[in-house]
Amino acid sequence: MRIGGALLLGIAVAAALCGAAAGAPASIRNLTGLPAYPNLSKAAMDEVYRTEALGRWCARFTATTTDSLPAVEEWYRKTLVQASETDLSRGEQFKSYPSLSGIKLALGIDYVALYRLANQSTIIELHRCSRNR
Repeated sequence: MRIGGALLLGIAVAAALCGAAAGAPASIRNLTGLPAYPNLSKAAMDEVYRTEALGRWCARFTATTTDSLPAVEEWYRKTLVQASETDLSRGEQFKSYPSLSGIKLALGIDYVALYRLANQSTIIELHRCSRNR
């Protein structure tokens, strides 16, 4: 699965979230319809749909939490029991990020990306996609 561009953009957005006050998570509306982790530190909803590497339009909700990546992964595995799982750290496109660890949980064309870089908060991305523009 090719999600490199979206994830790399997500890493940049998450870095900005870590340094900027994005507002209280409760005040940020998650318009993706995918479940948001209950203990968020910061959150932001993209104002517009964005095109991904596969040509799909996706709405994206990005958040951070101080909870450990394994705790967040466990919560999402229990919440999205029918999702298929991909290990992000084994992807060719992420070799330049040796400290990246995480997973992608896909439900059809929608997905949740959960990852962490060394010494940073856990990052959560919720993507609600359409098949075409």
